[in-house]
Amino acid sequence: MVQIYKDEAVIFDLDDLLYKEFDFMRSAFWEIAKNVDPVEPKKLFRSMMVQYFSGNKVLSWIATEYKHQNGKFSLDFLLNTYRSHKPDISLNAETVQLLNRLKDNGNALGLITDGRSLTQRNKIDALGLGIWIKDIVISEELGFEKPSLEPYLYFTRKFSAQQYIYIADNYNKDFVAPNQLGWRTIALLDNGLNIHYSKNNLQDVNIPLETVNNFSLIGVSSFTPNYIGQRLLR
Repeated sequence: MVQIYKDEAVIFDLDDLLYKEFDFMRSAFWEIAKNVDPVEPKKLFRSMMVQYFSGNKVLSWIATEYKHQNGKFSLDFLLNTYRSHKPDISLNAETVQLLNRLKDNGNALGLITDGRSLTQRNKIDALGLGIWIKDIVISEELGFEKPSLEPYLYFTRKFSAQQYIYIADNYNKDFVAPNQLGWRTIALLDNGLNIHYSKNNLQDVNIPLETVNNFSLIGVSSFTPNYIGQRLLR
């Protein structure tokens, strides 16, 4: 059991952490299927999923299959639909429970995510994260991507906390900066549904201090510990 204490600021990643990006992809595929084949969208959607699980580039496949339609469904059109659609995604019960417990405990909450502003904002709105998290850093808006220190330094300046925690999933980039800053780093382990990365050429700075298999294994305490001799960059 990993414990989060009062007076710790908790910053979350987004993709493949608070929801599974596979669900976003599936939502985007359905939106594309409805646009490309409004008569039989389910048939096209099933074909898209077969292409995906076969390891093929789904949007390129559609652009080729439907190129006879006067370029209407070009790769650029499909990519824009994928990135800009209003996704059908939701938080699971464990995530909602953790967010509620942290909010009730008075922990400052934030979010750091890489990606396009429109795409990430649509995800955040669909998940209803504004109920719990007001301070959000998106790489396109800030001008810095992980593993840059800048997104994390934003929160050391924004929140006055005894300790800062980053909860994320991507060992390649998520934990480098917060580890360098002396944050607590917690990884939610991949349950087999993460779609975008593998662990490559990891060094000590890539490794989180703590890991959990699911959010139910994170406890929230009203106790405030003493952080002896720890000074964070501000």
